[in-house]
Amino acid sequence: MDVKQSWGFISISIGVVSLLWASISLSGMVGQEHVLMEMGSYIHASSTDFPNANYAEKVLAAERHKNFVVLLTGLFMALIGSIMVKGRFNKF
Repeated sequence: MDVKQSWGFISISIGVVSLLWASISLSGMVGQEHVLMEMGSYIHASSTDFPNANYAEKVLAAERHKNFVVLLTGLFMALIGSIMVKGRFNKF
């Protein structure tokens, strides 16, 4: 096994772990979004002066963006690893 195939297997394993982590995080965000939206409706229903009413939406958007970056990185790493394992980079 040459070095490129070794790095290909490492890249595939990192990509798969990244994909699993992102998919678990994104699926968990569905429940988190529901809870935060319910909390937001209770905060709006009360007459308290909440300093930032859109805090929950901003937190969810930031977390969703991070998870999509992790998901895309995992896809890219798995793709590059599979290309390296197939031996398409032997000419370099």
